[in-house]
Amino acid sequence: MNTEIFFPIFYMLCLTTIVFLFSTLIRLKEIYLNNDSSAIDGKQHKHPPFEHGSNILKNAQRNLANLFEFPIFFYMACIIIAITDKVDNSFIALAYWFFYFRLAHSVYHIFFNQLIFKNGFPVRSLIWAPSTIIVLIMWVKLVSMLWSNNYKLNNYE
Repeated sequence: MNTEIFFPIFYMLCLTTIVFLFSTLIRLKEIYLNNDSSAIDGKQHKHPPFEHGSNILKNAQRNLANLFEFPIFFYMACIIIAITDKVDNSFIALAYWFFYFRLAHSVYHIFFNQLIFKNGFPVRSLIWAPSTIIVLIMWVKLVSMLWSNNYKLNNYE
């Protein structure tokens, strides 16, 4: 079994962990270290989302939630590709590109998250869309390979 497909999964796990730790540190900073009059009472920080946190904290928490949504289809595809022994260079390249786009998406979402035009769509959609397309390509390729293999097996029996 070619296990190289698991490295992008591991990198996604690292990204998710880093965003979680960053979000936690920013939250703790805002609860305990902000000594100005705009400091937030800790009771408001018990459960996200909350209204009074900084933009960077809100963005980090939203990004963390995003990392538990659509990437599940990426994880499933990679695991199925591995257990069906369909790993090839194109799947590996697609998996790495998915990670690169999600990394760029996370950085942009947390630290910038600006709009292209006033009241326009977020720039991060231009980063998010390719990662979504990549997962769809992976699934289409995987299903077509499995269907083709199943078709061949059924016609020769």
